[in-house]
Amino acid sequence: MGSKRITWSFILNRDHLLITIGAFILLGVLSFITFNISFFNPVGKALKAFSVTDLFFEIQSYGKPGESGVIAVVDISDVGERGEIASILERVALCDPACVGVDAIFEGYRSDAEGNAMLTEVVNVYKDKLVFTCKLTDYDSGAGCFTSSVHSFFADSVTVFEGFANLKNNMDNLPVRKLGVKSKLGQEEVLSFPAAVVERYSGHTLENHGEDWLINYRNVNFRVVSPDDIEEEADFLEGKIVLLGGVREERDMHSSPVGKMPGVLIQAHSVDTLIGKKVRYLPSWINWVLAFVLCWLFQITVEAAVRTTGSGRRVVPATFMRESRIVPGITLFICSAILSYLTFLLFSKWGFCVNLATILMMFAFTLESRKLYRSSIIALSKRYSNRFLQNSVYT
Repeated sequence: MGSKRITWSFILNRDHLLITIGAFILLGVLSFITFNISFFNPVGKALKAFSVTDLFFEIQSYGKPGESGVIAVVDISDVGERGEIASILERVALCDPACVGVDAIFEGYRSDAEGNAMLTEVVNVYKDKLVFTCKLTDYDSGAGCFTSSVHSFFADSVTVFEGFANLKNNMDNLPVRKLGVKSKLGQEEVLSFPAAVVERYSGHTLENHGEDWLINYRNVNFRVVSPDDIEEEADFLEGKIVLLGGVREERDMHSSPVGKMPGVLIQAHSVDTLIGKKVRYLPSWINWVLAFVLCWLFQITVEAAVRTTGSGRRVVPATFMRESRIVPGITLFICSAILSYLTFLLFSKWGFCVNLATILMMFAFTLESRKLYRSSIIALSKRYSNRFLQNSVYT
């Protein structure tokens, strides 16, 4: 066996680099098998359903929430008549909010002609402050666009500002993690509801329309105002983004990283994200370079820990630590805990998201690659003798 000291020649030994490369090869093989062989489809779906940001948002939710000073919600869960909604909409508009987003589609004319007329009149009077929702339907995967849409009945007679309310959960009951800023309806590009609200609020066109944004479910409360309290909350509503929607409607509940949430609050978090609370991803190539470097350092740390704990003067403990092979596992646990804390700090303080799940998976594959490489070197060294084998940390 070679020297047990931790030297620069040990740190820079090619074995660590080859083991790290082997870990990436193992990950590539497993990924191909998991996502391309039908037998492993459940595993692939489980991996796609997991996101480390869900855990980060859950941890943040245990702290004391702040209050949004920009967004408020008016709950219309118990309001069904269009005349009542028209009255609420007018009362909110008279509080002079910056804009009002209505998370409801008033599809088709109802038998209540007076209610239809009242709603149309209020929309026409305050249309410069209002944003309504529509729904995109009939997606053509070949063309990569929706082919039809559903709008409120007054859209034919009043020019209104709209955005689609479709949530990006892939129709699989997965948590709603991302918001689309725009989508295609035939050859036309249309804004999402939160993007339309933010553009109406700011008066500026949003940049980076082509990308999906991770919704920042930060620990913040949006004040919910009941219709009876609108006048009492007039000072608070003034200058705010006000969203009208059903907070207690079970049919509009969706899965989110922090539990079940009504659609209007998901839209509120989406608007909050777009107006400045964006979670920034590291570019993919930086994530992979970072993963490679960290795995290389992890392999060196594992080997250094094995050498240090297996070469003490006390024979029995040193022999136990060396032969039991528990040191790599302990090192994996400690390194994973430290890395998880640092990435959570980066996420919570500065809004940067590192692909932690891939790096932790790479750490585990590094241990497997180390076992295969170490066994191969030891076996070959018993039969052959050359410079490559002689310079290995395992001979």
